[in-house]
Amino acid sequence: MEPQKCVLYDRDCIGCMECEMCDLDPNKVCDNCGKCLDIKDYAVIKIDKIVTGRQKPKKNK
Repeated sequence: MEPQKCVLYDRDCIGCMECEMCDLDPNKVCDNCGKCLDIKDYAVIKIDKIVTGRQKPKKNK
């Protein structure tokens, strides 16, 4: 059986469990809360215009 590779360092896994620890609180095991990823609950996009298909396409020169 091939040893598992470490996800943090260039070596085989030694079972240190450092990869399972929280980045924000090193005394806590990661529970996948996502706070370290700065994920927003919503996203905003800016709409420049709405094309309805009734307009004639502009010709590129």
